[in-house]
Amino acid sequence: MSSARSILVWGAVAAQALFTGSWLLGGLAEERGYRVSADGISDLGALTASHPWTVLTAQGIAGALTIAFAIFALGPALAGPGGRRPAGAWLVAASPLGLDNIWDVFFRLDCRAADPGCSQSFGSGSWHAVAHLAISTLTFPIMVITPSVLAVQFRARPAWQGRAGLALAFSPVMFVGVTAFMGLHGRDGGGYAERVLALAASTGTVLLALGTRSRTPPSSGRGRRGCSASDGSSVRTAIVGQDRSGPRYGRVWL
Repeated sequence: MSSARSILVWGAVAAQALFTGSWLLGGLAEERGYRVSADGISDLGALTASHPWTVLTAQGIAGALTIAFAIFALGPALAGPGGRRPAGAWLVAASPLGLDNIWDVFFRLDCRAADPGCSQSFGSGSWHAVAHLAISTLTFPIMVITPSVLAVQFRARPAWQGRAGLALAFSPVMFVGVTAFMGLHGRDGGGYAERVLALAASTGTVLLALGTRSRTPPSSGRGRRGCSASDGSSVRTAIVGQDRSGPRYGRVWL
């Protein structure tokens, strides 16, 4: 594995640890009525939060590292002929762990649900709060479908076929997690549901990153070209035999 890809892989692993630690410690440190059991992770970065930039800085770094891994490490490792990056890599980048984490740094909620008088309509009244909720509405469905898309792409690539079953197993986990979170949002249990969902998604991303370590990007199929034959076929230099002195090269007409 190249040093650049190694950095991207371990950066993605570190990103999940950083994000998980931020909401875990941030929830414990948040004061003034904040309840981990009921209140969301986004409230830790609201304008009225006690330590917003501790959480938001971690989210921004984690999101950037996750996106970089998805585009520049996972994409090439999953790429088909021609080097085109598959949809699965872009979905990982656009997931809550990628795009949403960066987005939250710039578009924050107006207040926490624990603040007196902070109803859902009041807390999302500003343009930046509306933008915050809009991207969440987009990225959570992406998180549900990403494992299934990756499973299909894994099955089409021999080096990844052993991971297809694991990816597919994450699909119902993500679906149940998002459904539970939406059903309990704003009530007791909603905070726990979101955290379990975030932990499951981070675990899946870590496994995906570690799996990328041993998968090399596919060859472009380009060889050393010689001249062209009179019938238009290409001529390439290739190993045509071997003797005691080593491999013997010759021209191959294709």
